[in-house]
Order: sequence, then structure tokens, then C-alpha cells
Amino acid sequence: MCRTAGAVKEVINYYANKNSHVFACFIDLTKVFDRVNYWKLFNHLLDDGIDVRLVRLLAHWYASQQVSVLWNNIRSLPFTVNNGTKQGGVLSPYLFTIPCLKKQAKLFLL
Repeated sequence: MCRTAGAVKEVINYYANKNSHVFACFIDLTKVFDRVNYWKLFNHLLDDGIDVRLVRLLAHWYASQQVSVLWNNIRSLPFTVNNGTKQGGVLSPYLFTIPCLKKQAKLFLL
């Protein structure tokens, strides 16, 4: 069990033992980072007033990345990645949340 799940279980047990109601909602976002469309993301950045030079740099960085898979000490041929934010990158959480916040704002402005 991961640390987060253990902590959540402890919190639920704590309140349940005090005869309190516990309401929880879990959303699995593990694959969502892989589905972010670069070009929509870059348009959101431009719409938010981010300097076009920075957006161009990010676009070049993301559009030109190639990866390969290492399995059993055998490396695959490199291939281009067409969507998703870089996992483990310091900007990835920020870049991921931009489209989410835009969609959320549209829901509340209806």
C-alpha cells in the first residue's frame, strides 16, 4: 500500500472511531499527465499572457523529444512522443493544471 493510501485510511479510521461521518472522493489522475495535448496547452499559455518566447521554447522542447524503451537490457528504436507532460519535470504539475482550470472555469461560468 502506498503512503498516501495508508494516511487516508488512518484519517478515515480516526473520524469513524469518533462516530463522525466520513465522505471521500478519489480521482485517479495517473494517466492524465500522458493525455495532455501540447498544442492546446501552448494556446492556453498564450491566452494567459505568457511570453511567446517561453511558449516557443516549451513547444520546441516538447515537440522535438524522442524516447526509447529499455527492457531486458535491450533498447528500442527512438520514437516521438506526441502528447503528455514530462513526468517528473518541475513545470509538469503547473502545465497539467492549466487546461484543468480552464475547463473548471467554463463549468462554473455557465
